[in-house]
Amino acid sequence: MATSKTSSTEGLTSNPRQQRVLRGVRVLSLALNLPGPAALMRLQAMGAHCTKLEPPAPPGATSTSGDPMAHYRPKAYQTMHQGVQTVQADLKTAPGQAVLQRLLRNTDVLITSFRPSDLNKLSLGWKSLQQQYPQLSC
Repeated sequence: MATSKTSSTEGLTSNPRQQRVLRGVRVLSLALNLPGPAALMRLQAMGAHCTKLEPPAPPGATSTSGDPMAHYRPKAYQTMHQGVQTVQADLKTAPGQAVLQRLLRNTDVLITSFRPSDLNKLSLGWKSLQQQYPQLSC
């Protein structure tokens, strides 16, 4: 499991109250498409603590920044993930599922771009999640 954190987006919203309105809310994103990172960017700007769970880097991918995916990410991706903690785990493996379960215990909001059938295959369907994590909003 690798983690990284980029610079903050505190200045994204000019209203100081908006920057604090979500302070204390923990958001976990499994989304791989543009709407997920866009939502994270706005939520983080309003004070939410945002974490992105993504697939592991390709073998041999390294960078001087400590972010194993840096060479593969366009600037737009880097911009949209400012201030977002990144965790890498393969959800199709038992260790990856364990990482996800650990993160979900401390998560208030889950953002995903998976189809419901794919979520069910990973035991992440709404009913399953609501039983295990009643604090969770999806």
